[in-house]
Amino acid sequence: MTTPHKTYADNVSRHYFSVENDGKLCITTYAQFGYWCYRFGLNFPDYFEYIICDEPQNLVNFSEIGQKDPEAIHTHKCARIAICRAVWVGLSYVIGITATPAPLTKLGIPMKDIPIDRTNLHHYVEKRAVPYASFQSALDSIQLGQRGGIYIKHVEPIISAGDILRARGHNPLMLWSLKYEKHPLSKEQLDARQFLIEEERVPPEYDIFLFNATAETSINIRPSREYDFRWDFFIAHNTDETVITQSRGRYRGDLQTLYVYDKNGGVVVPADCLNRAMSYKEMGQLRDRLKLKKNDKRGHPLSIDEMIVLLNNCGYNCEIGYANRKNTYTIIKT
Repeated sequence: MTTPHKTYADNVSRHYFSVENDGKLCITTYAQFGYWCYRFGLNFPDYFEYIICDEPQNLVNFSEIGQKDPEAIHTHKCARIAICRAVWVGLSYVIGITATPAPLTKLGIPMKDIPIDRTNLHHYVEKRAVPYASFQSALDSIQLGQRGGIYIKHVEPIISAGDILRARGHNPLMLWSLKYEKHPLSKEQLDARQFLIEEERVPPEYDIFLFNATAETSINIRPSREYDFRWDFFIAHNTDETVITQSRGRYRGDLQTLYVYDKNGGVVVPADCLNRAMSYKEMGQLRDRLKLKKNDKRGHPLSIDEMIVLLNNCGYNCEIGYANRKNTYTIIKT
């Protein structure tokens, strides 16, 4: 959102664009703003008294994404350069609004934090946060009847995870960029995307929503008593705190469980393997399912004894019993 300098409005607005409200206000995207900066010069921001940047970390993130066509105008990069120049020149007052300011340090410009009264802020909470080292184990923990969201950076893993969930009886909605030519969105996906944007909820026939950075900051999903719509969980398959905060924040409500990817994190045992006696063979199958391997060059699988130690260190209690002259193993969540 931008506010034009009154002294410039009469002289230059006809050359740039037509704005409503008598030329006092213009609301646009970073891409469009970057195009104007490319078209009319990097001093274009000087035309405005105030430049208010919503989610300014996108100005950083999107400008670092490469383009297939090297001849194309990188509008986000143009916007980034022009905004940085505006800060240094000082003719425009630049204000950024974000919950995740860390990426802004890459801009290399002076910044001043504006104090916020946090006592009146509403915080969305998670009853429990579960770190996981194996994405497969996090997927295995999702039960039929649960609703939730999953953030995955790349499209191919989104499709793979969606296929796994569908095979288990779920009906996932998978969305990514409209410009991804390798896997263009189907009519069903486009219709669901439009419904999500307009209604701010996932269409009721879908129980799990998988998405990437395309929707990381651009959508809102709100819980609704009227439609009996609430999420139980969210999986943030990323280690970047900014990505985790932004992607989880797409759901404007509290959660039972937030799963956070941590390469050194714990193991999530699937619900169907809890609270029942398993054989040695079934324990081996669980180990392979969770992809538990030794930290060596060959990646040998953990022994069952090593697996038990790991489970006991990850919030589980593995009780060893004896039946039919063979050991049994019962895993209990502590």
